[in-house]
Amino acid sequence: MKLLIGFDNKIYPGVNEFKSIGTCKFINYNQQSILKYIASCDIFVPHLREPIDNKILKYAKKLKIIATPSTGKDHIDENELNKRNIKLITLFEDRKFLDKISSTAEMNWLLILSCIRNFRFLIDRIQKEKKWTNSDIRGYELQGKTIGIIGFGRLGKKIAKYAETFGMNVLVYDIKKIKHKKKYSFVTLNKLLESADIISMNVKLNPTSRQMISFEQVNKMKKGVIFVNTARGDTVSSRALIKGLNSGKIESIGIDVCNNEYSSSYLPNDPLITKSFTDKRIIVTPHAGGATHDAHNQVFKKLSDLIKINISNNKI
Repeated sequence: MKLLIGFDNKIYPGVNEFKSIGTCKFINYNQQSILKYIASCDIFVPHLREPIDNKILKYAKKLKIIATPSTGKDHIDENELNKRNIKLITLFEDRKFLDKISSTAEMNWLLILSCIRNFRFLIDRIQKEKKWTNSDIRGYELQGKTIGIIGFGRLGKKIAKYAETFGMNVLVYDIKKIKHKKKYSFVTLNKLLESADIISMNVKLNPTSRQMISFEQVNKMKKGVIFVNTARGDTVSSRALIKGLNSGKIESIGIDVCNNEYSSSYLPNDPLITKSFTDKRIIVTPHAGGATHDAHNQVFKKLSDLIKINISNNKI
């Protein structure tokens, strides 16, 4: 087996797990360089900075498996894979394993804390302004506040647990009816928008969640709300959030995901990023939720195991 791995094994030593499957080519590729290697590989482990579509797949004559080190798969054209009889493997195939990884949920909570305590302002007060006053940049406590969690899957449940620990009231909206031992308040989306002091976006990207938060939903939010998104950029309208920020409806925004992300290592073309250059009420991180040493080592080992299982079961 020949494997093309979209990660430099000097930076991500965990990818050396794939050597147990076959001959590996480790390359931190862009769309141009990938074409040099994709034609000869049987298995492809992509990074999340380029779309895997027909422009690439038409050269992948021998490809049998794409194994993505993610739960999301919006960077991959599944229709093209099906046409070419290429198997797609994601981490979503082992939910028990995913429950052990908390990196993205922790990033989500970091963004919540950073927004409510005006962290960009606090950092700049020292680093840029060289001052020690704080009376004009005070934030708020989380205790007693109401958090609204949109999407009650793996990450939503972790966020709810953190919120409990901080003494918060928890509202939950999910398109599915979910039974849970904790006594959270399951409400309609409109009720959540109207009541939450903090809104946490934790849905999977699919046809029902795309642009789920747009101008209509922002208008229904409680004045002074904090909005955090670690799901996918396409679940929200950036322009609607900016309008809410400008009007005072939204107090601050924390995002780890953006629209138009899959453009190599360049900054995504998203108006929230542009506005963040001049507006400290917006905190943007570069889709780093799952990017911890702990998570990567576990993820690459699990993905290697899943590939081996699929090879064995399907006799690839």
